[in-house]
Amino acid sequence: MCAQSYVSAEEVRQALRQIYRDDSETNLQNALAQSLADELKPVNEKGRWKPSPLLVLVFVLLCALTAVFLYFSIGVRP
Repeated sequence: MCAQSYVSAEEVRQALRQIYRDDSETNLQNALAQSLADELKPVNEKGRWKPSPLLVLVFVLLCALTAVFLYFSIGVRP
């Protein structure tokens, strides 16, 4: 057998890095953005990321609860 038919460990590592770099599921930032995006239309007409309506609702409720907490803990002084 000739030596050219063997693949070195470094070549395998480089090939695996290239495969995993292109895969969107292994990239944490892309996977998180994809999971928090709208299921029906993840990108709007301008090409921007569109968040899930449930994510927006949770954010608004969290802001409202924080505002109520701050009002009753700091804002109300007799």
